[in-house]
Amino acid sequence: MTNGYNFDALNNTLTISASFAKKASKVGSLEYNIILKLRHDYPNLTVVAAEKKEGKKSITFAQMEDFIGMTRNAKETLALFEKVKKLSRVQPMPYKYVKTWFDNLFPYYSEQPTFDADGYVIDPANLVSMKEMVQEVSAANQVQAIEAVPVEDKVA
Repeated sequence: MTNGYNFDALNNTLTISASFAKKASKVGSLEYNIILKLRHDYPNLTVVAAEKKEGKKSITFAQMEDFIGMTRNAKETLALFEKVKKLSRVQPMPYKYVKTWFDNLFPYYSEQPTFDADGYVIDPANLVSMKEMVQEVSAANQVQAIEAVPVEDKVA
């Protein structure tokens, strides 16, 4: 949406942001004149409010620490986390610096967690590779079982 509004001529609809609507409420403003012109050119124009986008919710440093504490290598990762927080102090946006590091390391943190037998959070990417490994072992066991059958039994 450019400049707070989007006009769809095919559907005869004008979608406006909340800030555009507020500015348009002032008679004579640029936004007011845009709506006036479009209503003149398109008498059946429908004006709708833009839907608010929901981004990822912010996560606090304490929540990051709690999540890291539930991973298998928690001790080492928490030590790295402390180093990243210290490094962030010289950055123009320290929180963003740490959050980017956290998001890159744990892109799955906002998903429903899966736990291993010891109660640690499992990275879904590792879960997929574990499933593939189990399938490969199962296939190898089947091949060994077939190879163990005497040749006479295979023909019959």
